[in-house]
Amino acid sequence: MNGLDYRRASALVYDPVHVNLRTTRYALHEIGFREIQSLSSLDELRRRLEDETPALIMAETTGHEAEVIRLVRGIRAGDVARNPFVCIILTCWVRDGAALKRAIGSGADDIIIRPFSTAFAEERIRTLIKARKPFVVTSDYIGPDRRTDPERGAGSARSILAPNTLKAIAEGEEGALDQAHAWIAEARATVENERIRRLCMRIVVGAEVGVRELEAGRRPDIDIADFERTAQEMRLRLMRQRAAEAVHVAKALCDLCARMRGEAGMTVANLNLLKELATGSYAAFGGGRAIESSRDEIEKTVAALQKRLASATQPDGGVTLASALKRRAK
Repeated sequence: MNGLDYRRASALVYDPVHVNLRTTRYALHEIGFREIQSLSSLDELRRRLEDETPALIMAETTGHEAEVIRLVRGIRAGDVARNPFVCIILTCWVRDGAALKRAIGSGADDIIIRPFSTAFAEERIRTLIKARKPFVVTSDYIGPDRRTDPERGAGSARSILAPNTLKAIAEGEEGALDQAHAWIAEARATVENERIRRLCMRIVVGAEVGVRELEAGRRPDIDIADFERTAQEMRLRLMRQRAAEAVHVAKALCDLCARMRGEAGMTVANLNLLKELATGSYAAFGGGRAIESSRDEIEKTVAALQKRLASATQPDGGVTLASALKRRAK
């Protein structure tokens, strides 16, 4: 077991196909896990996560891909489970690139293609202990930092060292385990603050690009629905933080997004007000802290988006502001 002891590390395994569920359970048992719960229902997995804090989750995506991905995103966002930093491995039978990209984009730590050997699974689990990636938080992603594009490197999103209870248990470090449990609440607060900041920046950047496009005599292809979803999530998260003043400003932000649905609402004045309300809600949440510290980051992002928009010469194959914003967020 390479000096690692998995006997006290609890694992939740989900697979709707019983023979595959038994195979995964057998592999974990051979690796050294003893506290293994096998589940064939996603609803049961959700219920277990409400009451338990496993060190490892292994879940099969084939047949229920969208629901599993939604569950993983909910775990990472802190909406499901007590520990959003739990180690998560997804398994699947398909080698389709798009499906794998969706699974990776959920925030899972790793994807294992079936069929796999016990030795292969052990090596991947060992990697989660010895070389787990730090987490990154954007407006629509929370999970391991897999960035390879230098244009979206260090300045675009902050990395966070995630508490790793699997590592602490497997290495037998009681002090490290206590520290990891205590650290979860602190890390959750850091993630929540960064998530709210990134949601604010998503609106500010989009609105700023829209203003510059309008002032240049071009009609920006802005996805107001994306602004609405972002504003609504921002308001919901501020409500969870019980930041009453910030919630009030965010409510005005949501109302403005709704008023901008029609073509007549896409004006420089409205876009500037959108920026003010977004930064105002974040400043109210931060006790007067504005987003000015992110000004350079915003300017670089706006410039990059404008460059991408300018390079879109074909209407059917070009880059819209909505698609460019989505790409920058990841």
